[in-house]
Amino acid sequence: MKRLALAATLILLATPVLAASATIQVGRAWARPAAQGGNGAGYAVISNSGSEADKLTAVASPVAARVEIHETMVMNGQAMMHPRPGGLAIPAGGAASLKPGGLHLMMMGLKRPLKTGEHFPMVLTFQKAGKMTVDFVVQPMPPTG
Repeated sequence: MKRLALAATLILLATPVLAASATIQVGRAWARPAAQGGNGAGYAVISNSGSEADKLTAVASPVAARVEIHETMVMNGQAMMHPRPGGLAIPAGGAASLKPGGLHLMMMGLKRPLKTGEHFPMVLTFQKAGKMTVDFVVQPMPPTG
C-alpha cells in the first residue's frame, strides 16, 4: 500500500514537468566539424508552443568538457564570442535561433573530434521544461529545408 501511494505521489509530481516539456521543441540541431582538444559550436532552433516563456539555463554533452550558451558580438569591428549570463529566453509561442554569427552552444575542450556525418547528444536544461536530450549531427553547413 505504501509503495502504491509513493508511486502515485511521484506521478503527480512529475506530471507538470512532462506537460511543460511537450511545449519545447528543438530542431535543425547541428555542429560544425572540429578537432579534439579544441572548441566547437552547436546550433539549433528552439521553439516554444506553450503559453508561458521558458529559459534554456544549462547545456552539457559527453563530447565536451564544458558547454556554454554564447553570443557573438561585434566590438570595434571585430567579432568576439562571450558567454550569455542568465541563460537564453524562449518566448511563449516563439522561438530562439542558435546560428553562426549569433547565439550558439560553445563546446569547450572537445574530448574527441567531431567528424562530418557523426551524431552526438547534448542535454539541454530548461527552467520549466526540465532536461531534454537532443541529437546533433556534424556537418559543415546548416541543414537545408
